[in-house]
Amino acid sequence: MMDSHDKKHDPLIERLCEIFAALYQGKIIDKAWLCEKFGITERTAYRDLARLGHILDQVSPGRYKLSIHLLPALHNGHLAEFADFTGVAHLFPRQDGQSLRNSLQQRSNITFHTPSSRENRQIENLLNQLNQAICNKCRVEYRYRDKSRCAEPYRLINQYGLWYLAAVEKGQLKAFEVARIENLTRTAVSFSPRAEVLAELESSGGIRFGSRIEALLRVSAHAAEYVTRRALFPAQRIVEQHNDGSLTLATAITDPHALFRWLRYWLPDIGILSPASLREEFEQDLHTRYAHGTGPR
Repeated sequence: MMDSHDKKHDPLIERLCEIFAALYQGKIIDKAWLCEKFGITERTAYRDLARLGHILDQVSPGRYKLSIHLLPALHNGHLAEFADFTGVAHLFPRQDGQSLRNSLQQRSNITFHTPSSRENRQIENLLNQLNQAICNKCRVEYRYRDKSRCAEPYRLINQYGLWYLAAVEKGQLKAFEVARIENLTRTAVSFSPRAEVLAELESSGGIRFGSRIEALLRVSAHAAEYVTRRALFPAQRIVEQHNDGSLTLATAITDPHALFRWLRYWLPDIGILSPASLREEFEQDLHTRYAHGTGPR
């Protein structure tokens, strides 16, 4: 009789242990998650939540996490958040903390080839000072490329391993490479962030700021495979897929010469359809380069 009683409670004990393990790793749970995860009824899910009620904090109606005093200092949930924050979460089929932890445990089987980065430890203090200035919304003064600057700092951006400061100088949003900033001083003058600057930072996806030009590109069937596998152009979107496998692609650019560099690399598979003025400027750029013997690099 005792064995039968124990076996009856085994599934409950195992389920509660698994729920606690998920909570301990930073998981937020609710009735729907319990029902889907364990195949139980809503009534049973309510009972489980009631059993664990003394160790749960409610984060929103019907959703719970482990009480803050029981959470570990660093858990799988933090690992997943960090992967998302640094933009690498999409590299993995699943973005939950346990999957990322498994990838770390199996890292001898995996190799990443990423853009090399400058050693950033030497600019740690500078990054901290800039971060504080951004938080406190105060202007900063510094020397950059042998010029004295006074700017309103908005954001720190890491692109291809290099840190940049996005700041407004003389009314214009610019990107300053942090490693080139010298004699930084935080002033006592505060500023109010402008909505249009914040909107541009959210939509830019990089360090090129300013008014945008929308360009239509023709992409050969050969290049289409590469363009659709990984976005090569800012804010790119497919306008039309043609029967021969080629594409018409749209992109929004702030710096035509940044686009030209990519087009020179992909000649003759990618070219500009419109606007005509941009196509003519690109053709002139090519003629000039050939005339000076630099070619389409």
